[in-house]
Amino acid sequence: GIDQTVSLPSTAQLNGSASDDGWPFESTLSTSWSQVEGPGTTIFKSPNATVTSASFSVPGVYLLRLTATDGELTDADDLMIRVTPPNQAPSVKAGADQTITFPDAASLDGEITDDGLPLFSSLSVNWSKVSGPGDVGFDDPHAELTAAQFSAPGNYILRLTASDGALVAFDETTIAVIDPRAPPVAGFITPQSSGAVGGFVIASSGAPSSGFSPDRI
Repeated sequence: GIDQTVSLPSTAQLNGSASDDGWPFESTLSTSWSQVEGPGTTIFKSPNATVTSASFSVPGVYLLRLTATDGELTDADDLMIRVTPPNQAPSVKAGADQTITFPDAASLDGEITDDGLPLFSSLSVNWSKVSGPGDVGFDDPHAELTAAQFSAPGNYILRLTASDGALVAFDETTIAVIDPRAPPVAGFITPQSSGAVGGFVIASSGAPSSGFSPDRI
C-alpha cells in the first residue's frame, strides 16, 4: 500500500496485496501484518488479511510490514504511517473591552493560534456584530487586526470567529461608543402635597421622598 497520514483517533486503511505462482505444489499462501518501528502500539483489525485497518496508541511515525510466504519463500513490503495528534479547535482572543468616542473607530486586536490540523486545511477568520444599536463596518472582517466604525453611539458586542475546517471557536469583546454631544442629565426637586393638613413631601428625581411638617420646625 501507499504511505499515509492520519489523525488520532482515526484508523489507517491498509490496502495490501499479495500474489503467488502456486508453487510449491499444494502450498498455501499466507500473509501477515506487523509493526517494524513506531513510538507506540499498532493494533491490526485482521492481521492476516491483506486489506485491513490499523489503529495506533500514540502519535508518531510508524513503519508497518506486510509479509507473504508460500511455505518455502518469503517476501515483504513496508509502508509508513504518520499519525498526528487529535485536532484541537483554534484558540481565539478578541481583545480587551474598549471605550471610544463617537465617531472614532475602534482598533480590534484579535489573536488566533491553531495546531495546524487537519493537515492541508486553511484557517478562516471573521469579525461580526452580535448586538448593538447601530451598524458596524469592519475595515477587513477577515483579519485578526482591523478597525471597526459605528453608525451610532451605544454598547456593542463584537465576535471574532475562527475555523480550521473541522472545528470552530470564537471570542467576544464589548465596545462602548460614547457620544460627546449628549447633554448632561440634571436632577430636580419639587414639593408635592402629602394629603395631610399643613404637610407636604419633597419629591426628588435622584433621591427618595421624605416627609415634612411645619409643626416640627
